[in-house]
Amino acid sequence: MMFERTRKQLTIFFGSILGVVIILITAFFYLLLQKTLQHNEIQKLDDLKNKMAQQWEHRIEEQAKGIRPMDRKNVEWIFLLSDELIVWVSPDQKTQISPSHYTAMSNQLLNWSQRYEMKRENGERFYMDESEKKQTFLVSSQILNDAGGVYWMAIDISSNEALLRTIRLILMLSTVVLLSIAIWLAYFFAGKAMVPIKKSYARQVEFTTNASHELRTPLSVIHSSVELLEECKDTLPEFEQHILDSLQDEVKRMIRLVESLLTLARSDSKSLPIKMDKVNLVQVSHHMYQAIQPLALAKGIILKLDAPVIEHELTFIHGNLDQIKQLVYILLDNAIKYTPPGGQVTITFLTSQDARPTLQIADTGIGIPKEELARIFERFYRVDKARSRELGGAGLGLSIAADILNSHSAYIHVTSEEGKGSLFEIEFQPERISV
Repeated sequence: MMFERTRKQLTIFFGSILGVVIILITAFFYLLLQKTLQHNEIQKLDDLKNKMAQQWEHRIEEQAKGIRPMDRKNVEWIFLLSDELIVWVSPDQKTQISPSHYTAMSNQLLNWSQRYEMKRENGERFYMDESEKKQTFLVSSQILNDAGGVYWMAIDISSNEALLRTIRLILMLSTVVLLSIAIWLAYFFAGKAMVPIKKSYARQVEFTTNASHELRTPLSVIHSSVELLEECKDTLPEFEQHILDSLQDEVKRMIRLVESLLTLARSDSKSLPIKMDKVNLVQVSHHMYQAIQPLALAKGIILKLDAPVIEHELTFIHGNLDQIKQLVYILLDNAIKYTPPGGQVTITFLTSQDARPTLQIADTGIGIPKEELARIFERFYRVDKARSRELGGAGLGLSIAADILNSHSAYIHVTSEEGKGSLFEIEFQPERISV
């Protein structure tokens, strides 16, 4: 599960990068095409302006040479293309319209000319519905030189608009396909990248398991030897007695550390199947309360239990009894360890709003800084390393607790305030749902 989660995170990371690149390339291509078409449209509008200006200058030259008199009534529109149209208003306010099959646009140009409504030189877009077909025009107006009057012109750019819509649809579909391929490739290569990590991790787990097994035997021998020496401790000088006490403490700490490493190694390798059964969470709470009470009394800490005496349906969960006991012990041991003498540790059983059996372990200890809360379940991580070593902690207890929670699909929520204490709240799956 850990590797699959990492693979998904890598997939999201690399997929996001590829996705952004694909989207940027697609957007750049579309904008480039759009700008190119718009430039061509403006160029076509400029060409129309030039043709109209040349036509007017040609007529002035013919009048000057006496070839034919100026007659504004009969303008030759043969220079216009089929998708171009013009409305011309001469200085004497006579209007001439180029022949065109764009009836609606011709009428609109005529209305603008009558209202003398000028349009931008680079053109303005207008959308018109004619014969149940939506058409787009680029419209502009211009003043002719030499008192030639004013004219309004339009070019049909519907084909460009249709092309952009088609390209946009194609690009959107292509982007979706490419993003899907990019995500698949990111997932595939993330899996490839995880192969050496998995192998290295497997070797690490194997080494930890073997080393833990190998260390248990010499540690047991040392522990037995120390216990034998304890029987004749009074015959030893005071300095040797102090050394013997220190040796016994360190051996016990090493045994706890080796057992913790072996537990984590077994959990990582999944070598031992976990037997799940019906577990009475309230009964476990009472049992662990009695088991941990001597430790609390020795440190001068008040230990309280708030749990119902009568069993009911929601006091049962589906889990492994030994692991649940270990989980509760770890949390209680930590609570007592980091609570100063005279403090209080409370075990509370309740049910959440969605009917989940919930166990709370609260203390009035030193608390955990907010910036450290997200890391307390990491292996070998300790908030106060010097204090943890002094109290015999190795930073593995909460890691084991996290593995137990994960195997039971349980959820833990931690709240803490420095100097005021911490609250560990665990929500379990009800036994009737899990079975």
